[in-house]
Amino acid sequence: MMSFLGWIDHDAAQEDAILRALGAANGHDARDELGLGTIRDSFADLFFPGLSTIQQRVRYFLFVQWCCEEAASQIDAGRILSKLRTNEETLIHSLKHLGERQGVIGIVSQEDLERMPSEIYWNGLMVLGMRRASGSRQRWARQVAAARSAARTDNLMEDGSKVSIDLGFDLDRPPPPKGFPKVDNLDFTLSGDEAAFLRTRLTDACVDPSRHGHEYNLFGTFLRHRRRTHAQTPWEHPRMINLKPEARDMLLLAAAFAQIMHGAVILYNVCVSRLMPPSDVATRTLSSHVTALSDWLKELNPANVSLLSRRIPELAALGTMTRHRIDQQAISFARRWTQLCEEPEKLLDNSAANRLVSDREVFLKASSGTSRIRFSKQRDRWGGESGSQQMDFRWRTARSCLNDLATPADA
Repeated sequence: MMSFLGWIDHDAAQEDAILRALGAANGHDARDELGLGTIRDSFADLFFPGLSTIQQRVRYFLFVQWCCEEAASQIDAGRILSKLRTNEETLIHSLKHLGERQGVIGIVSQEDLERMPSEIYWNGLMVLGMRRASGSRQRWARQVAAARSAARTDNLMEDGSKVSIDLGFDLDRPPPPKGFPKVDNLDFTLSGDEAAFLRTRLTDACVDPSRHGHEYNLFGTFLRHRRRTHAQTPWEHPRMINLKPEARDMLLLAAAFAQIMHGAVILYNVCVSRLMPPSDVATRTLSSHVTALSDWLKELNPANVSLLSRRIPELAALGTMTRHRIDQQAISFARRWTQLCEEPEKLLDNSAANRLVSDREVFLKASSGTSRIRFSKQRDRWGGESGSQQMDFRWRTARSCLNDLATPADA
């Protein structure tokens, strides 16, 4: 069965919202068995606006803008998009000497790549203020083509005049390397000007154009740490103590939410494991998740349980600031699970806790036929775990950006 998502092409603001949601819903962090993704993504959008889990290196923001600007010289929308694709394929070839695991998008698929860098970074360019044209790449190409057509008409009417073309991007940015995108030994090393430009953009970024929630953007403080960081979470960053109180308090709330909800995901894995037909594999799978729950219990901080219990009412406001719809069922689930965590040693065999996570998954997935609790066929396809990594609010992408910006080449 083929499925797709579409929208009527007349509301650029709604189109941007859809593109932002699609961008956030990709990557390892998107597994969301218990319907907590909108809360997770709201925290992530506040802390690291413009980023998604599938982004690789921060210089791609400039690479994509440069590719688009060069493609915009074509005369119609179809040719603009075709040239953009060609530019991005050339970019892949210019970067492939770096090898795998260096963040090169498309190094394996190359010309067969389905999601080009421009798609992956498109929403981020808008959030960072580098793209002004609303909507999709297709809409942008049509707007540029229409501007070119209007300019040609105006030039015919006004002797010697030359009408400038609005390319839909903020051109107050560092220039591309000569010959871009075909550049020998191109890499992700930023010049001093590029690093300064991107630092400013990231620091000023906010998903809400009215800048509601900008005070929780962590880039401004974290970017003042000019050394590479290996922190595993944003709340372990060396500059955590330098955050303004409102940002630090929000990050502590996110840390508590991540730790406590991780236990619910582990218990969900236990519940699915218990439903598997008896076998050595089922026994090992159940044992591994019971062990994981035990390890989680050892790390669970009662202060986090108390903090989240007090501040759960604040979660609804996250959606208002980030334009995510956080439903009351998700908040009710988080509240009830947090209450159960006040007696964490009872969770494994607590029928109310097991029923809570199982019923939540069934509520979310039974109607689509994807519930592993309800349907044995879905359990048969299960790889043995779901969402085993604790929420990090796109920290790995943010850390990559911070590390790329730590030491520009000519600083």
